[in-house]
Amino acid sequence: MGLILIGAFLVSYIISHASLWLLRQSHFYKPSYLTNGIKQTDFDYIILGASTGLTTLNTHTIDSVLHTEGLNLSVDDTALPSQYLMLQHFLAQGKRTDYCILAPNPKNYNTRIHTLSDNDYRFIMYANRPYVNGYYKLFSGTRANILKHSSWLPVLGVSYYNAELLYPSLYSFIKPKSHNRFDDKGNYTYPNKSFIDSPIKSFKPSSITFENEYVQKIKDLCDLHGITMICYITPMKGLKALVDNKNYHIINHSDLLKNSSFFHDIIHINTSGRKKASLQFAADFLDYLKQP
Repeated sequence: MGLILIGAFLVSYIISHASLWLLRQSHFYKPSYLTNGIKQTDFDYIILGASTGLTTLNTHTIDSVLHTEGLNLSVDDTALPSQYLMLQHFLAQGKRTDYCILAPNPKNYNTRIHTLSDNDYRFIMYANRPYVNGYYKLFSGTRANILKHSSWLPVLGVSYYNAELLYPSLYSFIKPKSHNRFDDKGNYTYPNKSFIDSPIKSFKPSSITFENEYVQKIKDLCDLHGITMICYITPMKGLKALVDNKNYHIINHSDLLKNSSFFHDIIHINTSGRKKASLQFAADFLDYLKQP
């Protein structure tokens, strides 16, 4: 019986190691795509954010207007601590950018209490790196402990997140350059829905206070590397962000889209909305690019 248990443990240990190794060599999740799929080292700007940043700003559209080189590093179901981790990971690859566009869920700018984000497991293949393991150690609870200890016992993470890790690793073995819902520059979009043309006649005020400590942490890391951080407030359906803060560069597009046909839901826009938002962002971003 003991030999069977030992054998089963060894098999699971080997499978979990192999699973994370395959994901580490792949392009499937954005952290490994940044490492393996992005050969370019210098960018004019990067976008850090959640699903709002992922689906609002299209670097292809922006770059076609401004003749710039951008990269969207936003990951859905994440928060500002995750975006700080992504910036650390970007810099750890020896990459460089002039601007960092911060585009989280707008409400996350005000968050004071931090928890592990649902998709933070996507860094697990780098759990033995100090900045990743240190990130997991910031949080408590079952998921955080599993991710933290996966640096030396990967079977914990692979067994807990088996659908998100084991199956994608097998798929990556067959198609190592496949992506999980993002294109070659990290963009993704929600399709247009068949909304009836419906003008948004009023916008409810929503205060953005920037109380989240990770806004300043991200800025401090940017400053350390000579990067200009811009806080981008993505469009919201029927909401207008009220901003009164002189500590950060801010582009406020909260009330940019004045028709329901541009929205996928309250805080996410569709393909048509993304085009309009990206073009307006390019126009506003140009003012920064013109500065010395």
